[in-house]
Amino acid sequence: MNELIKANAYISKAKNTVNGRYRLSYHIMPPVGWMNDPNGLIYFNGKYHLYYQFNPYDTHTGKMCWGHAVSEDLISYTGCGVALMHDGENERVFSGGAIEADGGITAYYTLHIEDGEEKTEEVYKGVSEDGTEFKNLVKVFDNESLPENISRTDFRDPCPVKIGDTYYVFVGGKDTVHNKGVIVVLGGKSPEKLEYKFYLGPYYELGDMGECPSYFVVNGKSVLLASGCHVHDRGNDFKNTNASVFIVGDLDFEKGEMKVDFIKEIDKGDTFYAPQFIRGITKPVMIAWFEMWDKPYPTKDMGHGWVGAFTIPRELEYRDGDIFQTPVDGLNAYLYEPIEGETPKCADISFEFFGEGAVTVAGDNGKVVIGNDGGVYLDTRNANNSFGSIRRTNGNYSRCRVRFLLDISGVEVFVDGGREAISSRIYLDGNYRVYTSGGVSGLKIKGIGGKQ
Repeated sequence: MNELIKANAYISKAKNTVNGRYRLSYHIMPPVGWMNDPNGLIYFNGKYHLYYQFNPYDTHTGKMCWGHAVSEDLISYTGCGVALMHDGENERVFSGGAIEADGGITAYYTLHIEDGEEKTEEVYKGVSEDGTEFKNLVKVFDNESLPENISRTDFRDPCPVKIGDTYYVFVGGKDTVHNKGVIVVLGGKSPEKLEYKFYLGPYYELGDMGECPSYFVVNGKSVLLASGCHVHDRGNDFKNTNASVFIVGDLDFEKGEMKVDFIKEIDKGDTFYAPQFIRGITKPVMIAWFEMWDKPYPTKDMGHGWVGAFTIPRELEYRDGDIFQTPVDGLNAYLYEPIEGETPKCADISFEFFGEGAVTVAGDNGKVVIGNDGGVYLDTRNANNSFGSIRRTNGNYSRCRVRFLLDISGVEVFVDGGREAISSRIYLDGNYRVYTSGGVSGLKIKGIGGKQ
């Protein structure tokens, strides 16, 4: 029995043993085990295929593969087990992206091998006719052709895009001379064979290693999503171990250079990483890992049998010299008017700050607060099983609209039409109550449930 078949057989049995106490309602989660980065996000043959880093066997990283879910609207989804896995004992399938080619899906991914002290990371690809299982797994790039200053061993997360008649693949990398993160761009006329083209950076905002690059043109601007390891905090930015940013400007593929207008942290919260664009659609929609490295994972610590989720898919818009992000429109079909006096555990809460004030969502064992004291903040210190944080927007807002998405164990806050966002995981029990104080007006609460 190969490893993929073995893993799917295990999932079929083990998924019924997980504890459902903090399972999310409208965010994608693993059926069992550990989940991190989104991978290979693509709309193909009338469905969204959503892959992710997955270890079905435990609630930490291990025998990594690509888990798979499908959706018709990016809100409801069906789990499909494992789609991509290697059989070798030390072979791990790390992150990557996917693109439609030759009537099927071509997935580019990192084959990560650790054998004692030796580590290698190389770009592989697999193909699938229907997205269910990737086969014909082959290496498509020679790391030795990289420039001397680019690491051959820290080289991961290939994500493709087709520009004209050329396939370009963005890969996270490291400049070993400066110990800083870069984005390497490979290319080829065929998805079968890639050559080195150029690299972008190094950038301070990518720390000592670039990860998970993804490219899209948003309202005429080149936008790179990228993540960085061990980015040093700077003012109100980069408060986590790792960080994810928008790199916005104009990318010239022929010249191999990017004129950068600005680089901006995507989400100020403590649970957002490795965002990726969805291929196969014309709108720029991204999804990220709804967690972060080097923090407590309560569902692991409580023995619930699962860790990790995706953020709500977010559509991007470039306007007024800035990037805005808002939940995908598909969520609107799931909104309903709650019974008077009821606060659903899954809710879309909107309001306006017109000065200093706060909105508090309280459960029987804690609370989460969205406040404004000059800047908008999210306080989860009393909602996270004895850990949490206060995270703030960069901007000061005397008046602004706020949209607050609440799920069973997660919150996502969108400030000033999505100019800034703050995300976190919460673990509240019991009935919920919402109360306001200070400069808050226009509070509206809608439940999020079955599609209307």
